[in-house]
Amino acid sequence: MTQPPVPVPAGPTLVPDHAVPERLGTRGILAHVNRNGDWTLPRLYRVVACMGQVDLDLTRVRIGAGVSTIEVVSIMGGVNIIVPHNLRVENHGEPLIGEFSLKYSAPSAAGPDAPVLVIKGSAFMGNCVVKVVDPNAPKWIHRWLKRRKDNRDQGQLPGA
Repeated sequence: MTQPPVPVPAGPTLVPDHAVPERLGTRGILAHVNRNGDWTLPRLYRVVACMGQVDLDLTRVRIGAGVSTIEVVSIMGGVNIIVPHNLRVENHGEPLIGEFSLKYSAPSAAGPDAPVLVIKGSAFMGNCVVKVVDPNAPKWIHRWLKRRKDNRDQGQLPGA
């Protein structure tokens, strides 16, 4: 009988400097762009959202040691960046009639030698939301189902 595959924990993968491109970018102009999965973050990544939406998921990104920068320009658009909790994040954005925020849904677990992600730019009548998450944490539905099962086992729900 074969063993089921062991799930690989989600999180960034450190790659050597020669495997990291210098600069790339994404534009969401009257469109929605989604970048996720297994991809390499360059040293400088430029994001433009003009009346569109750009979603960057860095939970499985390949990243070089040291500092990587994401430059954001959001004009009446939205940029959402999901960052794993074991990267250090610096947020230097400037909103004008908009939002440029850093939110934590998991405490930071970045060590002193962890790669640094600098997010800078501006949002004019738009937003840039950076959310730090633990990619290995159970999703809300799994937490709810477990809590419901535990309550049913203890006789606190009808139908137990």
